Amino acid sequence: MEKIKENTGGRAAEIYGRFTQRYSKDDEFADWEGYRAQLTDFVVRNMRPGASLLILGAGKCSDLDLNILAEHCGSVTLSDYRPETAEEALRQYGLSRSDRLRIAESDYVGITDEDYIRYTAQLIGIMEKLRDCPGDSLEAIAGDELKELHEELDRIYRDNEAYRIRLGGDYDYAIAAGLHSQLNNSFRGIFQYVRKDTEEKGGKVQFAEELNASIFENTRKHTLYLVQRLNREAFSAVREGIVYGYEKRIIYVPEGKQDPVIGTVDGARQAGEEVEELTAADKMNCLWPLSKRRSIKFEMDIRFLERAALDTYLHIHSQKAE
Repeated sequence: MEKIKENTGGRAAEIYGRFTQRYSKDDEFADWEGYRAQLTDFVVRNMRPGASLLILGAGKCSDLDLNILAEHCGSVTLSDYRPETAEEALRQYGLSRSDRLRIAESDYVGITDEDYIRYTAQLIGIMEKLRDCPGDSLEAIAGDELKELHEELDRIYRDNEAYRIRLGGDYDYAIAAGLHSQLNNSFRGIFQYVRKDTEEKGGKVQFAEELNASIFENTRKHTLYLVQRLNREAFSAVREGIVYGYEKRIIYVPEGKQDPVIGTVDGARQAGEEVEELTAADKMNCLWPLSKRRSIKFEMDIRFLERAALDTYLHIHSQKAE
């Protein structure tokens, strides 16, 4: 395996770099106009004027109208793992940084680039074997390498348990909408980039779906913990309440098909289950047209949770920890 790592290290870093710099081919700002208006209106009607607001996973804010929020709030902080995308958000709305408009870099997961690159290198080695070597199953062709990959994933998650999310201050309110589904999807996202690169360099990767399923079964064991950790930190960071939104259902039409497929999203499902019993001061269901080009939309469950509900959640989880 060390030979594979030596040969693929630079390539792994290049593929991982492409993954981190990925961008949507959709015109999100135009396509999400209706959803943006609904979500922004929900935020404004539940937050008192002049309050401080933290937007978690802000990205380019194509789902929230920054001009309206900047006018309504005393201050708005755009929090994101990639602060350059928050800079794009300000430019998109014709705004600039000030005492009332801030950008804060924050990592909600804590897995290092080095860990992702090592995983990418191992994945390249497995996919190349699946592409080039004969065999009648994933295990027969790359069973030893697959075992090492799972051991590496287990180590990454084990080391990550001590990570602490830092949100950079106290706020009156926060927004976390469509964020939980992103917490634990990088390993599977990298998978797609490695598969595409491997096939472009030499042909079809056999048993790729079985490999993808194997990785998913490993990573999904840790999704609930990542969701709960983010909730604890976000709920503790606000004084008055949080707008909490998650993808209740995914509705999409596969390429070449006419009938939609309806399912759930890992991370979002756990996020919903976490607050199911909490009393929401306000609720809204709406559709988020994630990608018109790929015919993907989400049925969103948006809730406003006041301080009392957040305290209930934190109390329950403090008892579980004991």
